Amino acid sequence: MAGLLSPGTPFYRAWSSAADLVLVNVVTLVACLPVVTAGAALTACARVTMEVAREEEGYVLRTWWRSFRGNLVQSLAWWLPALALAAVGGSAFVLAGTGAAGGAGEAGVVSGLVIAGSAAIAGVLVWLVPLVAFFENTVAGHVSNAVRLAVGGLGRTVVCLAVLVAPAVLAAVLPASRIAVAWFEVLLGTAFAWYLIALVQRGVIDRLRDAAR
Repeated sequence: MAGLLSPGTPFYRAWSSAADLVLVNVVTLVACLPVVTAGAALTACARVTMEVAREEEGYVLRTWWRSFRGNLVQSLAWWLPALALAAVGGSAFVLAGTGAAGGAGEAGVVSGLVIAGSAAIAGVLVWLVPLVAFFENTVAGHVSNAVRLAVGGLGRTVVCLAVLVAPAVLAAVLPASRIAVAWFEVLLGTAFAWYLIALVQRGVIDRLRDAAR
């Protein structure tokens, strides 16, 4: 057992990474509570989880805080519009479900458009967040690059979206798992999801970082 816990062993690295993800998840969830700061919190989470995916040594909380503080103001320029779009889409979806949007056919069209639009926005956001975390640019520049990456790397984008919706799908398909899923989300969920996304995006982000040097 002592050998497994020796620094440098695969078990030790995996255990250390899991502990780091728990810490990052807790501070990210706390920082998301004011809602308006969630964009910066997710950016900081993406920064740290990408470094964990690269097995880079560092102080995760210090890195998280530095990224959160450095991107807080700029994050409002893209996070608040995303929140507004989410509110509009959610309202339209609810109205369609209650029949206020018209007949069943019209409600189905509205629901379909909302789902498609939400998927498109989320697809851009999964690339926008790491771009903001690692690169200096204007908000417009980040968004433009995120759109190109989301479309150009459509396969990766779909995988990232699948990672994000997997817990909700699991809870819907297996109602008995909802308590377990809820605890997982509280303890590890957000950070683990962005860790998996980092593994998917790592090659692309690394190439962009090399090109920017």
